Amino acid sequence: MQRSVLSIKTTRPRKGRVARYDDSIGSDGYFLYAFQGNDPSSRDNTCLREAFEDQSPLIYFYALVPGVYQILYPCYLMGWDPQGLRCTVAVGSPHELRLSDEMPWLAQPIDRRYSTIEAKVRLHQAEFRELVLNAYDRHCAISNLPIPDLLQAAHIIPDRDERGRPEISNGLCLSTLHHTAYDRNLLGIDPEGIVHIAGSVLEQHDGPALIITPAKTDCCAW
Repeated sequence: MQRSVLSIKTTRPRKGRVARYDDSIGSDGYFLYAFQGNDPSSRDNTCLREAFEDQSPLIYFYALVPGVYQILYPCYLMGWDPQGLRCTVAVGSPHELRLSDEMPWLAQPIDRRYSTIEAKVRLHQAEFRELVLNAYDRHCAISNLPIPDLLQAAHIIPDRDERGRPEISNGLCLSTLHHTAYDRNLLGIDPEGIVHIAGSVLEQHDGPALIITPAKTDCCAW
């Protein structure tokens, strides 16, 4: 009998509140999902166990910030730990999970682990974006553009640098245009909040469009 698709959810509590469940991401890249309550045989946990036994796909609603979720699908339970009151969740996709009929167990853990780590990276970036956009009231720091679909979170210290942590203090809310200019070193903001534009841009007919802003600006060439 075909069961309906099961969904699971990890929430982020609002400031001042404590998370009800100890969900986390393990050192091996998999998600660790806590059971509902302390009884592995309860109705909700029995559904999880059946999904583990059948290897049925799950939908995972993973909170980036309070009230905002990333939807991960398909997910599969790769481990069941009734003593630890948790299970292990891996993220996959249909083409990654197309396994060999002869030896499916050889491909399954490797493909799903790779996909889970890839999902972890996406969540990391999506969470950083939500935190930075909220800190800037969802307006571009330079143009004041208030359209979230056209806004991105730029790293002040690049993400590839070990000092470039995904924290609000290391982020700028910029429009897609200004973010690209910032990453290409065509635009910069000094510690005083003054915007600097590369001379090669200002020489262009529409170059000054980059500095449309209600804030203080300084258009210097470099």
